[in-house]
Amino acid sequence: MKLVGLGLRVLRLKTSGQSRSANTCSPPELREPLPCCPKKRFWTFKRVLCFSTLTFGAGVYTGIYVSQNYEVPRVDDPQKLIQRLNEKVKELVDQSKNK
Repeated sequence: MKLVGLGLRVLRLKTSGQSRSANTCSPPELREPLPCCPKKRFWTFKRVLCFSTLTFGAGVYTGIYVSQNYEVPRVDDPQKLIQRLNEKVKELVDQSKNK
């Protein structure tokens, strides 16, 4: 509906300054500035939800495929991973203090 209203407004502005019998090559002068149409956001809620679902599904499918067709070692328990991370951080802190 906005587009139709905008089109009618442009037609009125074009024909208001000239009579129908006048044949001039110069473009008519617009007296009023045309209204700006607001830009719509690209990432709406539905698009984000769809993109996130597709990405999650692709990740799950890839993980299942890799685990079935390749020998992937098991991941350690989270407690062991955190312990190993703490050890690495302590090593890095000690190295930075020595420099």
